[in-house]
Amino acid sequence: MGVKLQKIILRKKLDLSKLAGKVLAIDAPNIIFSFFNFSYKNRAGFNSELMTDRTQRMISHLYGLLYRINFYYSKKIFPIFCFDGRDSELKRIISKDQLNDFRFTQKRYSEAIKKGNTYLARLIALSKEFMWPNLILESKQLLNALGVPYIESPASAESQCAYLVKNKIANYSNSQDFDSLLFGCPLLIQNLSKSLRRKVQGKWTYKKIEPLTIDLKENLAILQIDQFQLVDLGILTGTDYFSGIKGIGSKKALTLVKKFRNLENIIESEKHNYDFSELTPELIRKVRKIFLFPEVLEFIGDIFWNPPDKGAAITLACRDHHLSEERFKNNLNKLNDNYYKCKTFFKNNRNAKSAVQKTLDFNF
Repeated sequence: MGVKLQKIILRKKLDLSKLAGKVLAIDAPNIIFSFFNFSYKNRAGFNSELMTDRTQRMISHLYGLLYRINFYYSKKIFPIFCFDGRDSELKRIISKDQLNDFRFTQKRYSEAIKKGNTYLARLIALSKEFMWPNLILESKQLLNALGVPYIESPASAESQCAYLVKNKIANYSNSQDFDSLLFGCPLLIQNLSKSLRRKVQGKWTYKKIEPLTIDLKENLAILQIDQFQLVDLGILTGTDYFSGIKGIGSKKALTLVKKFRNLENIIESEKHNYDFSELTPELIRKVRKIFLFPEVLEFIGDIFWNPPDKGAAITLACRDHHLSEERFKNNLNKLNDNYYKCKTFFKNNRNAKSAVQKTLDFNF
């Protein structure tokens, strides 16, 4: 879902050449989900527009990661991917053991494939218990094969990205969601892709996009609020941890926060105009804590970018998923070449003021 702040946040056009020599913290689940745009209308008679292979599993994440990392390297950018850890109790939709659900569906899927039951295999492969956990698992496996570092956050990927930027391990966070701002991310980049277009949801048309950057400090000054108040504003409009107050959008929330200063005052003054019954003091405390004092992995350790292990990448994509070996190899070779160009650029510019020296020291 994500917090809806686009109507009040200042976003500036970004010249991609300015990112050369930068390190990006990538909100991995957000970016991987965007790869669903690679999907096409299925020819097998299923009411699904998801791109699948002959084993009925999704493949858009495999091509998507390969293309995206190649794009980063081509622009002299080193990426660090961050993944979600456990869900907050406020975000979790179901309380059952998701790991055991995934293992159970993995077993059922394997049995269906062995029996040649393509229809059942597809139903399982596209189920919520199997599809997303499998996408995340295979994305991590492919990142390993491509030599790209990733971090598993104890909680939210976005909070981990924000931590990396705040501590100058990365220069920017890359995510389409505005939640990164509530986590205190100083600099956020959106719409970063080679194609500079995005599929219109529910349609087979595309719209042009342009890379945008958001400066948190600048926006807080323009909005005339502080970080604490930005979190309260987000709670009013709705986040992944609370659905928001009906009738209050970002502009109205900003007006209320600036007038009454905090949620408690807003609830007391506006209780006859809006339904705040679900916004209890305990819930407010919990959501504030998630954003203002997030759980993150603080000791990162050494970070390395390595050349791709072509054999491992081809095994995952071509042997296991039956992707076109020629097509995949060609793009893998391009990625390999761009990796070395990117590495050389970083070595030659490691003493530049804009460099993230800590991360560079880890790599070279």
